[in-house]
Amino acid sequence: MELVRWGDEHYEHMLRWATDPRMTAYVADGKPWTQDYVVERHEQALRHWEEHGFGLHAVVEDGEVVGIGQMLHGDAGEIEIGYWVDPDHWGRGVATRIAEQLRDKALTFADRIVAGHQDGNGASGRVLEKAGLTYFTSKYVGGRLQHCYALQRSMSGVLRYSAFTKDPAGGNPAGVVLDATGLSDDEMLAIAAEVNFSETAFVLPGSGEREFDVRYFSPKAEVPFCGHATIATAVALAERIGDGPLKFHTPAGEIAIETADGTATLTSVPTSTSEAEPELVKLALEALGYSEIGDAPVHVGFGGNRHLLIPLKDREQLRTLDYDFDALRDLMLAHDLTTVHLWWRDDAGVVHARDPFPVGGVVEDAATGAAAAAFGGYLRDVEGPQRFVISQGEDMGRPSRLEVDATREDRRVSVTGAAVVIP
Repeated sequence: MELVRWGDEHYEHMLRWATDPRMTAYVADGKPWTQDYVVERHEQALRHWEEHGFGLHAVVEDGEVVGIGQMLHGDAGEIEIGYWVDPDHWGRGVATRIAEQLRDKALTFADRIVAGHQDGNGASGRVLEKAGLTYFTSKYVGGRLQHCYALQRSMSGVLRYSAFTKDPAGGNPAGVVLDATGLSDDEMLAIAAEVNFSETAFVLPGSGEREFDVRYFSPKAEVPFCGHATIATAVALAERIGDGPLKFHTPAGEIAIETADGTATLTSVPTSTSEAEPELVKLALEALGYSEIGDAPVHVGFGGNRHLLIPLKDREQLRTLDYDFDALRDLMLAHDLTTVHLWWRDDAGVVHARDPFPVGGVVEDAATGAAAAAFGGYLRDVEGPQRFVISQGEDMGRPSRLEVDATREDRRVSVTGAAVVIP
């Protein structure tokens, strides 16, 4: 199989595929392309080759065109890759071979490659993972949820873990730098931007045995505390120095941690909650597109950083989340909010949650340990001490499990989860 430069002789293949519902279901807005649009895409492909020296490729196997491979020039020197496979050739490993060849070609032009697939097309996600790309966020493109993956050629020294899961395809990815000695603030921020997970943790030696100073950076800025990166870092350390207690000194305060068998339990700083101002709630619901919510009170909770805690009326309202990214980000920045924690509790007592995180530059978190701690403090204040499970990330295709213990008298909350290396 080879990737051949796109030419006029390939136009008819694109025209045929652009009306095949088996292919258009996963492309653009999911609708058949008009002939005029196919002409436009074909001409764009020819121009891209002239301008950048790469672009659309016909995938040829045994003299037959079996698909399309695409490399598009993007921001910050990165290249976006994508592919179509003729439905007659599905199930033969063609997609994986295309993705691997696109990966190798793209890395000769750029240090970073990105790709995405529509929600519900899990097969494409598995193909991208086989090609070495790693999930980093989800976003809405043309009204459809797209899961995004990336591969960075120069990510040496950064470990990648997924927290609150035992499956690398689930949970919330975090970067972990176990020895950040000598790194400046600007260098840590640059590494976090390069990794492009919602947070990367940077570890420095502490003042005692099994004590560490830990800082957290999103791709945009330093944050005082991050729960899922704490779980990931604790498991990474335990794999190297053995299970047992750890103590992290963070900008938000001291975090006590217990590790055992690939899991970690963090105990937050003392939590607190207060009823949210009516104007804040009004503007948040407008940005989220909700005209009504659940009956529980809306609070701002603190468990290392601040979270707006909003009850929803049913599971469907949670499932269909689609919000105004810019409006919610600006509102959260104005009120010093890290996430908006949207929650609904089912009949079995499991809390289902989603956490929009536009201030970190991503649509939402797949698992949010800091919000879980703040939410645990809220439920304790509103309903009394309790233990419960949060199921998060399921609507993103990255299911996560967070076990919360909000029974301590000192107002601290414990959050437990597993973490696993992302291969």
